[in-house]
Amino acid sequence: MKIDKIIQDDRQAKLTVEYTADEFETFKRRAAKKVSKNAKIPGFRPGKAPYQVIVNHYGEETIIQEAIDLLIEFDYPNILKQAEIEPSGAGNLESLETLDPPKFILMIPLEPEIDLGDYREVRKPYELEEFNTSAVDDYIINLRRRSATIVPAEHPAEVGDLVYYKLSGEFLNPADDEDATITDKTPQEAIIQDEEHISDNEWPYPGFNRELLGVKDGDEKEIQYTYPEDFEDESFRGKTALFSIEVQSVKALELPEIDEDFLKLLGDFESEGDFREKLEQQLRAEHQANYDSDYISEVLSEISDKAILNYPPQMLDHEVEHALEDIKSRLASQKLDYETYLKLRGKEEPAFIEEDIRPAAKQRLERSLIVEALIELEGLKLDQNMVNEQTGNVVREVFSSGKGEELQKEMGSEEFSRMITMESVSRTMNILLNNRLKLIGTGQPIPEDDEPLDVEQEDDKEEEIDRSAQADENELPSSDDEKSDLTDTTNADFDSEMQSTPITDEEPTVELENEPVNSGEDLEQNIGKDEKEV
Repeated sequence: MKIDKIIQDDRQAKLTVEYTADEFETFKRRAAKKVSKNAKIPGFRPGKAPYQVIVNHYGEETIIQEAIDLLIEFDYPNILKQAEIEPSGAGNLESLETLDPPKFILMIPLEPEIDLGDYREVRKPYELEEFNTSAVDDYIINLRRRSATIVPAEHPAEVGDLVYYKLSGEFLNPADDEDATITDKTPQEAIIQDEEHISDNEWPYPGFNRELLGVKDGDEKEIQYTYPEDFEDESFRGKTALFSIEVQSVKALELPEIDEDFLKLLGDFESEGDFREKLEQQLRAEHQANYDSDYISEVLSEISDKAILNYPPQMLDHEVEHALEDIKSRLASQKLDYETYLKLRGKEEPAFIEEDIRPAAKQRLERSLIVEALIELEGLKLDQNMVNEQTGNVVREVFSSGKGEELQKEMGSEEFSRMITMESVSRTMNILLNNRLKLIGTGQPIPEDDEPLDVEQEDDKEEEIDRSAQADENELPSSDDEKSDLTDTTNADFDSEMQSTPITDEEPTVELENEPVNSGEDLEQNIGKDEKEV
């Protein structure tokens, strides 16, 4: 076997592989035997016909093609070893130059090259705003709304009321090749907010639900709106749309009192004052955690802007495939059909992949590569105590979702324990990198590296998980499950025009990202992510 190797600039190895006639003869005979096992040749038992009889029966071209397939399948490791190649993924057959003996070209993806430059010189002011205590009252109102009794409103819609309606919308003066329809009589529901609580994520535009003020059952209303040039969805920027509302019903929300029974639903709180105090502590912590998440993300973005990355095209192709499956899965979870979704967006699949999926996949891939490089360059090492703490957190999340026992039974204790450990290790490493990036961004001294601690699956890990699952969960319901996950690389909301506003005013979205684990099902999916993700 003769191999010529060329290392290309795009981090691929081009291997021209050539076999001698004698080497290929061995594979031809193996191919003939394989073919004959699954066929009937008159006068011979399956797999017992002589080689030349098999060739005459099936044709030499069939045997040669099968032999080449076997050669690549079984000799691929030897090719890589002889070429001294360490691949980053599966290679592909680029071309077949000759058949007998075979000469072909393989393209092998190599490990990416990442140059972060002087990333430790990146600086960003740390400016945490003072916590607004009104967030405590807002959060309590939302909790009460979740337990509210919905009754017919005896007045025109006002702030705090729930409105059910059908929404139609179209662009005015669309381009010749543009579908003017935005949405067509889609059922919606929204709680009318005051001006201080307008969400930037509200659809079809921020502040839309305030257009419902004063409506009554059966009312119809038209609204014309021009989207700003900096609107998040580029396809809406600068366009004028006409929306039509058909009000189905207006409901009032009778909020429960914050009494002993209501507090029992939330946890073991002695009084409303005790509840408010602990809630404020939690919200203050989340306020800082959310700022830290944004801060760290911006530091990472500055590092990314200066980084030089070179990776094989196969890595991006794989990420695109992964991202597309992610989108389809999220659409299915919201009972949305992928083909219908494309139609509503007015795009064919190739254009959707190239214009929407590929850019987001590229961003996610490059950020994950940078994260991987940072972990290696900073020499971050796992801390066993932190891993144990995260193990408890993960277990509580899984079992509080109501799916823990079912998932444990379905997977078996050993596999379930392994999955929990992997997620805990992942979260721990993410926390370590968050802390390091904060030190870098603020210009604080970087501590000397400590010796790594072994993260092993102890003999009593299953008992530890059982104890965590049964632990007292006297915790307030989180107002925001957001975590500073450095592999959350995009905020690509691909389907905002199809979403109904749920009673919590938190839209479900189809995003190309790795979400925090909040159920056993989500945990199982997250564990299956590519190993490059933290």
